[in-house]
Amino acid sequence: MIFLAWSGVIGGLIDGLITLYAAWDIAKDAHIGIGLTVETHISMHLPFLYFLKEVGYALAPNALIDWIFALPALLYFSFRVLVNLLFGWIMLTWANRLKLAEGDLAV
Repeated sequence: MIFLAWSGVIGGLIDGLITLYAAWDIAKDAHIGIGLTVETHISMHLPFLYFLKEVGYALAPNALIDWIFALPALLYFSFRVLVNLLFGWIMLTWANRLKLAEGDLAV
């Protein structure tokens, strides 16, 4: 459970960095605009992550993946930050409760 908790926290931090990178791209180039999509951001600036689209096609309906990649990058990655950090916090809380409960059993 600790692994899941920390993967949520670390995932949130990585998504936060991607969000900041997208915001920086939008701020420095007036031609990009706030509508920078996930597709454009990943394909142009983070091409090493583009394989995730193919993974998504293998795991979910193509229309869903196309919809996600058409979302504005700032909106999508900001949402992912919140979800990952919330997930990590909940899992860390549960792991702590289990640890405390195991300690009670050992006494």
